Amino acid sequence: MIEQNIKDIIQRQDPRVGMDQLFFTDKAVFDLSYDAVFKKQWVFLTHMSYFNDNAIFTYQINGGYIEIKLEDNSLTISSSIAGCHSHIKIYESLVFVNFSEIPHSFDEFIKPLEPYIKMHGLNDGKIAFQKDFIFNASHLATIHNFKECAHCWGGEFTHKDYLSVHGEEYCNSYGAGVGSGIESPELSQRINDWTIETQKKGLFVGEYSEDTNKYFRIAERTPLPEGIMSETMDGSYSCSSLMGDFKLIGPDHGYTAIGFSPFNSFVANNEFVILFLFTPVSQSKTIVTQYWVAHKDADVDIDKMIFLWDQTSTEDSQLCEMNQKGIESRAYQPGKYGELETSLVQYQKFYLSHLQNHVKELT
Repeated sequence: MIEQNIKDIIQRQDPRVGMDQLFFTDKAVFDLSYDAVFKKQWVFLTHMSYFNDNAIFTYQINGGYIEIKLEDNSLTISSSIAGCHSHIKIYESLVFVNFSEIPHSFDEFIKPLEPYIKMHGLNDGKIAFQKDFIFNASHLATIHNFKECAHCWGGEFTHKDYLSVHGEEYCNSYGAGVGSGIESPELSQRINDWTIETQKKGLFVGEYSEDTNKYFRIAERTPLPEGIMSETMDGSYSCSSLMGDFKLIGPDHGYTAIGFSPFNSFVANNEFVILFLFTPVSQSKTIVTQYWVAHKDADVDIDKMIFLWDQTSTEDSQLCEMNQKGIESRAYQPGKYGELETSLVQYQKFYLSHLQNHVKELT
């Protein structure tokens, strides 16, 4: 039974404005959004190379856990929760699950993202490093942080290292994905010139934005700034081998960013891929798991490879925890979003649509 006040806040929430406090703090709303959004998305949990050294992958879900086992060169999935629906798919060594009774077509879901993934050669990859970041904040506060550009500069916990690698033009325009910020003629020209040069090499380029409420997918290929080869401590390579098409054709000094859903991100250089998994734990806790995947035969300078996103995610955890405390205070007052927060509006439209549809199914 959904309480009337929860139905009311879902119905009246304006996607162009910060969300009501209850979305971030109420357990009933957390449980509702877990069922309405998380359980209905195809979410990747790990990379197949995990099973090179482990027979079982265990993943905590709301109310229990699932186990994925490698047996006779195939994966099986089981759950500790009676009646839990668990579907599994493998694409380019990414292990996807879906917990809805009748999931949306995986082939339909993955199709527009295929060229962005395939070029990075994940089937020849290995998990070179893995780390869990504990965010003492709701999944909404955590995802909101990753969906806007405004926090990259201007304070003690801003992303100075990320800015130094990508530059202000990129962060203002693409910091949270295609169309997430303000348009930059200078960056647009640089992308156009790089696109022509990269296509001549025979490498894939392009952008994708979502066209359905079923999913929250986005993808881009953009150039790194001049002199930057990779998202590393000093912009130079950290691996002895490039990956995928870049190993065969050569580098393009480009950057790939993919959002599979609000719970997965994929960012990639020519030499390694970083996989992000956002796991909602409770209304005040989220685990952000990051996998750095390199070529299986590469020698890797781990410290150099992980520096930028380790630093950025540590800063993000501090920002999200401060935001959560502010949201929980009696003084919290939602405000209208600005130009660097357009991706938040898109996300809230998606999130509220799924909540509203789920409420209708239950009533």
